[in-house]
Amino acid sequence: MLPEWNVPFRALIDAAPDGMLVCDEGGTLVLVNGQTERMFGYAHGELPGQPLDILIPSRLHGRHHHHLARFTAQPRLRPMGDDLDLFARRKDGSEFPVEVSLSPFTTERGLLIIAGIRDVSERRALERDKRRATAFLLSAIEAVQEAFLLFDEHDRVVMVNSAARELLGAVGDAPIIGRSFEAVLRASITAGTFETGGAPDAFAAHWLAYHRNPSGVLDVRMAGGRCLRVTERKTADHGTVTTVLDISDDMQRTQELHTAREQAEAASAAKSEFLSSMSHELRTPLNAILGFAQLLERDRKQPLSDRQLERLGHVLRGGEHLLRLIDDVLDLARIEARRIAISVEAVDVADVVLEVVHTLEPTAARVGAHIAPLTVIPGLPRVVADRTRLAQILMNFGSNAIKYGKPGGQLALRIERLPDALRIAVADDGIGIPADKRDRIFEPFQRAGQESGPIEGTGIGLTISKRLAELMGGSVGFTSEVGVGSEFWIDLAMFRERAAPAPARRAPAGPPSRLTDTSLRHTVVYVEDNPSNIAFMRDLIEELPSVELLTADTAELGLELIRSRRPRAVIMDINLPGMSGFEAVKSLRASPETRDIPVIGLSAAALVRDTARAADAGFVRYLTKPVKIEELTQTLEQLLASG
Repeated sequence: MLPEWNVPFRALIDAAPDGMLVCDEGGTLVLVNGQTERMFGYAHGELPGQPLDILIPSRLHGRHHHHLARFTAQPRLRPMGDDLDLFARRKDGSEFPVEVSLSPFTTERGLLIIAGIRDVSERRALERDKRRATAFLLSAIEAVQEAFLLFDEHDRVVMVNSAARELLGAVGDAPIIGRSFEAVLRASITAGTFETGGAPDAFAAHWLAYHRNPSGVLDVRMAGGRCLRVTERKTADHGTVTTVLDISDDMQRTQELHTAREQAEAASAAKSEFLSSMSHELRTPLNAILGFAQLLERDRKQPLSDRQLERLGHVLRGGEHLLRLIDDVLDLARIEARRIAISVEAVDVADVVLEVVHTLEPTAARVGAHIAPLTVIPGLPRVVADRTRLAQILMNFGSNAIKYGKPGGQLALRIERLPDALRIAVADDGIGIPADKRDRIFEPFQRAGQESGPIEGTGIGLTISKRLAELMGGSVGFTSEVGVGSEFWIDLAMFRERAAPAPARRAPAGPPSRLTDTSLRHTVVYVEDNPSNIAFMRDLIEELPSVELLTADTAELGLELIRSRRPRAVIMDINLPGMSGFEAVKSLRASPETRDIPVIGLSAAALVRDTARAADAGFVRYLTKPVKIEELTQTLEQLLASG
């Protein structure tokens, strides 16, 4: 029997959160609390009087009896489990890990042993998961190709992989773990690991500054010439993660690519220069061949026989074909070298298509082909394009349609409005393109299987058309069916028309403009390669009787005209074939005879950088297209009147 205070004692141990049991020296259970019964799966009252062995796995009975004998021989407060793997057995026979604390308690009956028991299954599972996660982390860090180091909040190494040990191997015999970053760095510098440029202290100070406040990356070089890229980042607990990547191979490849690009650019420039020179050398004799051939064909004093005229026709056609080949090859070379001038502006598509139709009609008539009448959709918007280059593309499509069409066949040009673009298409009823040739039709010197046929052609016209369309922000495409015909098209973005400004109240009439005074005469030179723009400017200047307009379609011709006529003002387009408007103004400013002639820039390039560049180049004013008539006339009046 327990002492008289057994009832309050029982209430006390029943309230304990851990399992508690009392046994005598013989190992018989005297008292257990409710937590013990729940922990071991016994009903209330089942355990008292039972041997303690029923709570211990049978495989551990021998060891348990040994520990119990030692404890009873020298009873004292003793925790068990810190250095032992202790297990208990439930009523159903299952085992679970426990921690046990023993305490002796002397009573009238003799020595009693009080045991506190805690189920540590969950803790052991967490510890296993932690050990497993740590092992995975260490394995992952070890597998990383880059050198990896982790520093704690005191800047000491707490984790390092083999790549880092190999990189910093020459840091002395002391282990890396536990050493400060500065100690590891200076030991590596002393061992000659890094190339310091003869200033080891400055090198160390630079790296230490980056380590304290890491931002971006730090590139260093090893003594053997290898290039390293150091990346450091601070952790949430004020530690530092350092990775070191060997980028030597990347640097070498970058240098090789840079060298290859320079060589390719030099080769391209040399090719372009060669083609340009050859174009000039070929055109000179070709000019005489075609010129004299035409004179012979037109000779009325000594006319040629029909047989001679037939042979002369072959000479003319061969010469014209050679001329087209020269032009096409030169154009392709300029496009590849990015030296071709593209002047995009708002273009009326119908006007360009009608112009192309009229140009193609004589060629079509010679082979008996018919060009269908063009149907113009009312209200078509303008497109963003270079008018000259758009006509060149359509002429190419049209010429191919005539060459590859059926004898006496028909071709048609049409304009279609797409959701966000205009499509200009040229269709024929010719031989079509075989399916196995279609994917390469826009590559140079591909003629859809007609390379050895009787039809003349260079095989680069479609390549040029595609590149020009892309330079204008457009695209080309086609459909074709063998024996039925083909249709080639170009899609171009529509020009976003500006809303017309609200009509302003008429201001009181001022003094008449000096530009309407017929007693005065002002010469103005307009340099522009677009025929429509030239026609517009002529119509505009007709309203200004005192202004005489002279035009040139290239900067080179414009410079000659300006130097010979000394105009009062010049209006200069920027994107011109050959010399640009910027180069022309530079040439004018370099000459004492023309440096004071004011030049107005007029271009479709309307970005802020374009205006700034024009001011730096020496233009007195920079106006953008579409032209504001009032702005242009006021600018002319100010410049001419101030003279």
